[in-house]
Amino acid sequence: MIEESKSIKEKFGVLDSVPVGACLLQDDFVVLFWNTCLEEWTKIPRSQILGTKITTHFPHLSQLKYATRFKQIFAGGPPTIFSSQIHKHLIPATWQDGQQRIQQTTVTAVPALEAGIEEQEIRDWVLHTLELASDGTVGVGSPRSAFLSRESAPSVSSSIWPGINSPSFYALLVIQDVTDLTHRIQAYRTMRDQALEEVQVRQRVEEELRSSQHFIQQIADAAPYLLYIYDLTEQRNVYVNGQASKLLGYTPQEILQMQTALYSSLVYPEDLPRLKAHQQKFPSTQDGHILELEYRLKHRSGEWRWFRCRDQVFARTADGCPKQIFGTAQDITEYKRAEEALRQQNERELLMATITQHIRQSLDLGEVLRTTVTEVRQFLQADRVMIVRFNPCTGSLCAGPATGAVTVESVAPNCQPMLGETLENFCFDQFYLEAYQHRSIRPIGDVLAADLPQYQIDLLAQFAVRAYLVVPLVQGDDLWGLLMAHQCSPRQWMQLEVELLSSLATQLAIAIKQAELYQQLQAANLKLERLATLDELTQLANRRRFDQYLEMEWRRQAREQTPMSLILCDIDSFKSYNDTYGHQGGDECLRQVAGAIGNAVNRPADLVARYGGEEFAVILPNTAIQGAVMVAKHIQLKIAALQVPHAGSQVSPYVTLSLGVASIVPASESGAEILIATADQALYQAKRLGRDRIQLYQPDPAAGKPNGTSTSILPVDFSLPNTNLPSPTSA
Repeated sequence: MIEESKSIKEKFGVLDSVPVGACLLQDDFVVLFWNTCLEEWTKIPRSQILGTKITTHFPHLSQLKYATRFKQIFAGGPPTIFSSQIHKHLIPATWQDGQQRIQQTTVTAVPALEAGIEEQEIRDWVLHTLELASDGTVGVGSPRSAFLSRESAPSVSSSIWPGINSPSFYALLVIQDVTDLTHRIQAYRTMRDQALEEVQVRQRVEEELRSSQHFIQQIADAAPYLLYIYDLTEQRNVYVNGQASKLLGYTPQEILQMQTALYSSLVYPEDLPRLKAHQQKFPSTQDGHILELEYRLKHRSGEWRWFRCRDQVFARTADGCPKQIFGTAQDITEYKRAEEALRQQNERELLMATITQHIRQSLDLGEVLRTTVTEVRQFLQADRVMIVRFNPCTGSLCAGPATGAVTVESVAPNCQPMLGETLENFCFDQFYLEAYQHRSIRPIGDVLAADLPQYQIDLLAQFAVRAYLVVPLVQGDDLWGLLMAHQCSPRQWMQLEVELLSSLATQLAIAIKQAELYQQLQAANLKLERLATLDELTQLANRRRFDQYLEMEWRRQAREQTPMSLILCDIDSFKSYNDTYGHQGGDECLRQVAGAIGNAVNRPADLVARYGGEEFAVILPNTAIQGAVMVAKHIQLKIAALQVPHAGSQVSPYVTLSLGVASIVPASESGAEILIATADQALYQAKRLGRDRIQLYQPDPAAGKPNGTSTSILPVDFSLPNTNLPSPTSA
């Protein structure tokens, strides 16, 4: 092992003098050689890393994507390149200010040191490998190029070429530092500025420039962008470099032959006004000042490509007016596409966040749906966006024809509305019924060119729809409905739009489910509240609701200092009625009496309640005593009209009521109990005086007490003795 290490050091020691990283690995990833450059870059001394596995220092090399490619090298496979575009650093090493170097690494199979392989052959082959690895990546005039330059490539015997007559191989890593991309850009700019300087030196002697055009053309054609000279007075190009063929598909000669038709032939129509405004700036532009503009040019293939031009005055007339401009145009199409994709992605995320926030803030299903169609139509700039709600049917697939109704829509002013339309056999064919289960989306760019059933085409024609996008709204395994976008002209839907609606459909389905659950919860709560505040037998408000409402109205009337009245009603001789007709008959009597009292009270603010047993109460807010007496008389009329037989009554052959009426202006320092007590005393007096009558109690003015706190009460009887006639008792 010692001899092998010594031999490797001798044969690969030449790599210590190169300005690139070099590392030699055994097939078990043990480091056999570690050159000086890597020691400086990684700060790992050769003595520390030699003989150890490189994965101990750089564990990421154990990943499958590296191990697989290294395995091919150890098997004698062809060289492999770890591009800096994908692998920023195969062997991490610091650069300036603690940053990580960005590297491009070439890994080559090197024959293991065996008998019969001369040291000189290894040295020559290694140097040849370095030349191959650095070719095309090292700038002209760099130290590395100087080191690697030779009059002729070294001869490499076939006996040591990877994969030929060699049973085992090492992996030689040649690592090039490409960190300073800014310097590379600056190098390009320097080359461009040199070309500009060369042109400026010759701008006064155009003929001399033409005589040296071949030399300049070589420089210009090597630049990765268009170079051109445009004559402002003749309105045509007088020069364009060879990059025109690569970037636009036209030869320089074809560009020059377009003459004054250049702009109308190649420039995007919407960009022409900006380009003309750009040229109008040159009369006031100083020499050396650069004006920039982005516009689109038409490739020979018909594709529109984006360019960023940088122009400056190249030549002037005798009176100093700009005559020619020199410019460069860089193809930025991919940058524009990425910028547009990012913009659309940002818009999509913003829209998704906006709609999601809106629909989650509301639990009202109608508001959720209206918000969705409005926001989506605005984003898509579509003519119509609507939601179709499927009509319920049994099972996941309906036995009969499936139908759906347009529940909500947002439509452009020039389009015919579809709100309320019932769609039969549209988007309900077998394709959709199967596709929605997989969340499939079907974009149709042109109805007339798509393979659609005729009945669908006819229906779409009624509403002038030429393109549409359909997204299923799925809840679990059930299809709730469809989110649809319509266009009245052919339209190619972008993938971004399809993805947006797909994501939105998922959020919307959740929001719809939440809204429906909330509606069910609200209905259940209302039912519970109704059960909690209603008397089950009579369906009137129960005693609990009576107490709540009386307390609430007492406080309100106390604030407003307006009168409120209370009527307490009691069925006369009801115990006798139960004894005569049984409890079921008694229950039926209570229901009829409750209905009659309820029909006699018409104002929404008035409350009729079952006070207890055979007693009923009527709360009359903002009602003086006269109004309360009228309501009491109306109740008596309604009860008399029932003519419910009562054989056990001592006052009438029919069911009758005794009513106690009280009215008072509430005082904030007293409670509603005083009103109940007053009405109860009036009711007691009506019973004592013979039943089937209305008895009124009012505060005694002589007591000198304020309203709402009286203790001395005078009875007033509004009823006459009953004559046992079927007509109601007169008050």
